[in-house]
Amino acid sequence: MASHSGPATSVLFLLCCLGGWLTSHTLPVHFLQPSDIQKIVEELQSLSKMLLKDVKEDKGVLVSQNYTLPCLTPDAQPPNIIHSPAIRAYLKTIRQLDNRSVIDEIIEHLDKLIFQDAPETNISVPTDTHECKRFILTISQQFSECMDLALKSLTSGAQQATT
Repeated sequence: MASHSGPATSVLFLLCCLGGWLTSHTLPVHFLQPSDIQKIVEELQSLSKMLLKDVKEDKGVLVSQNYTLPCLTPDAQPPNIIHSPAIRAYLKTIRQLDNRSVIDEIIEHLDKLIFQDAPETNISVPTDTHECKRFILTISQQFSECMDLALKSLTSGAQQATT
């Protein structure tokens, strides 16, 4: 039997390898069921309340209108509604300013909700100590409100799916 080793064989080999590589790199690394996502969001909601309670202990710090946490994805459809990469970036920034253990837990849970590599969100951090506290309080409050909204959306979406 004769072996064919021309350009067609090389191209075919390359296409086979490239196809497999593309398939393995375009599929999500993991897929969570809607019930798993809801459990993670419930945990995030609880942790966000703990963080907000801790942050509010700093007396004399007011919420600022200068900071906005992107909460929901632009194409928010349950169960993938939370803008996890952006929220994680904000919480990583807060961790650099105020290292509370609850922030690490929150980041771990947000990592579970990130299904693909997303570009890091650049966040400008205030340099003034009091303004840093305002930034932390504002983002913590918005994060808590975001988790309330996300959980409400997920539970209403689950109720509609069962009816």
